[in-house]
Amino acid sequence: MNIDWRLQRTLLGHLVLSIIFFWYYTHYSFLRPVTEPVTECFLALLIVGAAEVNFWVIYPACQNNSHSILYFVLSAVEIIALSVVEYFLTIDAKLSIYVIELTGPELFQIKKSLLLNLLFRNCGLISVVMIMADNTDLRIRLFEKDRKLFRMKKQLIVQSLTNKQSLFLDADQICYIQQDQNLNHFYTFDGQRFIRRSTLMDLQQLLGEENYLKISKSVVVSKSHIKGLAEDVITLLTDQNTEEYQLKIGKSYLSEVVPVVKSVLKKNKQELNKTGNQQSESLLPDLHPKALAIYQYIRTSPESKITDIVERTKIPKSTVTRYLKELQKDGLIEYTGSKKTGGYRVVGTRPRDVAAGTAPPQEPAPAELPE
Repeated sequence: MNIDWRLQRTLLGHLVLSIIFFWYYTHYSFLRPVTEPVTECFLALLIVGAAEVNFWVIYPACQNNSHSILYFVLSAVEIIALSVVEYFLTIDAKLSIYVIELTGPELFQIKKSLLLNLLFRNCGLISVVMIMADNTDLRIRLFEKDRKLFRMKKQLIVQSLTNKQSLFLDADQICYIQQDQNLNHFYTFDGQRFIRRSTLMDLQQLLGEENYLKISKSVVVSKSHIKGLAEDVITLLTDQNTEEYQLKIGKSYLSEVVPVVKSVLKKNKQELNKTGNQQSESLLPDLHPKALAIYQYIRTSPESKITDIVERTKIPKSTVTRYLKELQKDGLIEYTGSKKTGGYRVVGTRPRDVAAGTAPPQEPAPAELPE
């Protein structure tokens, strides 16, 4: 259980709980009578401090070294020590409430009852701390697992809406994410929808705050899919078979979101203008930045194969394949040559071998995408 940004959110909760515990232990306890104010404050600080040490120090140290038995041993020692200290500081106040003179057996029974009550109370407190620590540790381990998968393959684990089956979703496919209670709904470039149980803050941190923009309390959009802005409505880029997503910006987010969206649109427009050297800008549709990168590489390297494009642009193969289909549909690129030796080129240019006069031009291959 490493202390990172996820645990920082826990600090406020622990502070509130500590204040409540401190107030409770210094004012009233059904297990024992209240003693002097100084003693009560000392005991309250001791118990709250022990609980925090158990959460932030003992549990992480034992779990990180796979010493679960050691954790239970140290927790038991902590419980006994707390109970013994509290017992000796409060036993006199416990006995002072009896007006009759106590005999040996009665005195022993009262002392035994007080010690057992304190042991059970402190055992319950440390058990709650252990459950909280284990739950936090589980969330962090799952988050680290997701972050590793995202770093290696740019994918997230999501669930299908129909059969609840777990799937791998490319981050490039995500247009926006909408939170609904405990579920986050993923709306993709091709009109599909998936769900995942996590917080919106976790997802934004996982995907990268520089790539995603929060436009309302429950909606985060992908900056790379932003196509247009009209007053307080953002339009997102989708494929030809999917109706465009139009999302309203929250009133409290307008002043912060609108300048960012305008900056993103300006950047995308500058990328489009760079392609005007070989083809008229009026002939180009609104391209996704990654589709634009693929188009530019093919323009400078005719007869490119999918493996070459993936290697040079560092874009996942599934994403490259999808954008190649779209560029072909838009009439921007074409495939020439055979399935094994041919490649992609920008429409209106000649293959390398034809330009060099070493081979006759060949008929374009079918629309099937080769490897």
